[in-house]
Amino acid sequence: MPSRKKAKGKARKAAKEAAKAEEGKRQAVIANQRQVGPHEALMQRLNINATPLICKHGYGLVALTPGDLKICQDVIRTFTAVFTSREDVMECFIEASTVTHEKYPDLYSSKLLLESLVSCLLSSGTQRVLDEGDNCPARLFAMLACYFEEWSNVKVRKTKATLNWTQIFEFNHADDHTLVKYLRKRIDCSCLDKKYKEARCITKMGTCCNPSCSWPNQKVERSMMFCCTRCGDANYCSIECQRAAWKIHRGDCDNIVKLKAAFDSKQQERVI
Repeated sequence: MPSRKKAKGKARKAAKEAAKAEEGKRQAVIANQRQVGPHEALMQRLNINATPLICKHGYGLVALTPGDLKICQDVIRTFTAVFTSREDVMECFIEASTVTHEKYPDLYSSKLLLESLVSCLLSSGTQRVLDEGDNCPARLFAMLACYFEEWSNVKVRKTKATLNWTQIFEFNHADDHTLVKYLRKRIDCSCLDKKYKEARCITKMGTCCNPSCSWPNQKVERSMMFCCTRCGDANYCSIECQRAAWKIHRGDCDNIVKLKAAFDSKQQERVI
């Protein structure tokens, strides 16, 4: 009769072999996703039951009908296609939003669908950070997640007055520290903990809202920046840049201030 020590040794060996086999299957799934291309891999991840060995990073917690799942897939396809064919970020948002709004008007007013769409984008962005050395696709998914999150808060939940476009646009060229921190805070797993530890040493950068800013690509250390005290939306690297951009910013600033005042007034009426 085998000793207890030998039995424990055999059990440990079997457990290691099983873990190794499971890891081999997981790596095979990842390799297959890389071969079929980033967009097709995203569509595979949208199928909740397709790759059970890979962490979904919170996606799939909300049950969707096949029809709703198809809507989320098509919306992401549309935005991805537009953003990979144009350079102007605002034009991309206008075109993709117009197309998807006309095709799926219920999406933009559904708390459940928007929540699922954001969850999917966060999951896909997280997986891009884990799988690839180039974080450009992850930045796009984070930017879209931020956009739909802001839309839901303003238009559906009505917890904010306006979309923070400055914050949304920041993800277009976000540093890895900003990108990983944003994703890590919004997923329900610890998959990005190691990446975050690696990225913490990277200086967080922001974008000065003065188009004529002298810094390369208008990028400045986040700690050096301040926002417009009137609207709280535009960021600048210096008083000089703020003054130089005032003529451009003034119209948006006035509009944001009016929207926030109206929002605050409605909130006070509800309290009363």
